[in-house]
Amino acid sequence: MSKLNQSVGSADFWLRLLYTLLLALAWQVTELLLIVVVILQIGFRVVTAKADPRLAEFGGSLSAYAAQIGRYVTGASEQKPWPFMEWPTDNTAAPLSKAPAEEI
Repeated sequence: MSKLNQSVGSADFWLRLLYTLLLALAWQVTELLLIVVVILQIGFRVVTAKADPRLAEFGGSLSAYAAQIGRYVTGASEQKPWPFMEWPTDNTAAPLSKAPAEEI
């Protein structure tokens, strides 16, 4: 029981809880932005028959940001995401394929 009192009474616990709550709000905004990116990308594909590379890059980095938030709030990482570090880049995504756009 004393371990529980020590952990709940520590400033680190409350600071992490505050960061978790703030990042949960950031997660919600990120989710909405991803939906907007998906809708815009669908519209772009309907009009031009190919993906917009800037939207794809932004969507990739936004997804990487969401993953960073998820890792921090679940305790899988101690590294706080943006704005505490640089905005993530989407270096791990596969290059855009022309095949799916040509099939549409």
